[in-house]
Formats: sequence, structure tokens, C-alpha cells
Amino acid sequence: MRSSAAELKTQEAGFTLVELLVVIVVIGVLIAIAVTSYLGFSDRASRTAAKSNVRTVVPALTAFYTDNSTYVGATLTTLREKYDLQIDDSAASRYEISDLSDSSYCVQNHVGDWYAWATGPSAPIDSGTSSHC
Repeated sequence: MRSSAAELKTQEAGFTLVELLVVIVVIGVLIAIAVTSYLGFSDRASRTAAKSNVRTVVPALTAFYTDNSTYVGATLTTLREKYDLQIDDSAASRYEISDLSDSSYCVQNHVGDWYAWATGPSAPIDSGTSSHC
């Protein structure tokens, strides 16, 4: 038996509860994937930025050593004024120069949860989640 046109108009169209729940679950899974990816990208960007910042200071330290035959006395302000204007020597700077001697240094930068450091003059730039210098 066929339904009349009047009977079809009285039926309501819409989504069932199961369909709505499936959509909500799918959106939740997509959001979880996006957040995880973003955190990974953010973490990697912080680590790379910290390494890059250390890489900026190392040539200035080398130039300071060439001029003075020692690393003693190398400060961020001195390095910025004489060798590289890109070095941040403000109070908010996250650079740290320590363990200065006649033949070695330790320079470190902190970005996000990551630290990057180099102990010189010839060690590679390393990174980790705890302070080194």
C-alpha cells in the first residue's frame, strides 16, 4: 500500500541520535590528531630556534677570541656591539654564556621547553630539555 502525499508531509526528516554521535566521534578523532601534530611541530620549532640562536653567538665568540686570545670577558653586550647586532642582550634574553676561560666557553639558549648549547671552541651544538651550562 502506498502512502498518500498528506501522510508523507507529516513525517519529519532529520538525523538520528546514532548518526549525530558518529559525527561527533569523527570530529573528536580529527581534533585529537590535529592537536598532537601541532604539539609536535611546536616542539620541533622550539628546539630548532634554540639551536639557531646558539649558532648565531658562536661566530661572535670566535671573533672575540681572535681579537683577545681568550674567551674571558665575552659578554652578550660586548658580542652584540662589536661582532653581531642580531644577538639579543636585553634583560629578557634567554642566552647564557658561562664557563669562560682562556680556551673554552659554554653558550646556551632556551626556547619553549628546549635548551640548546655549545661548549667550545669545537663541540657541536646539542639540545635537550634541561639546562646544560
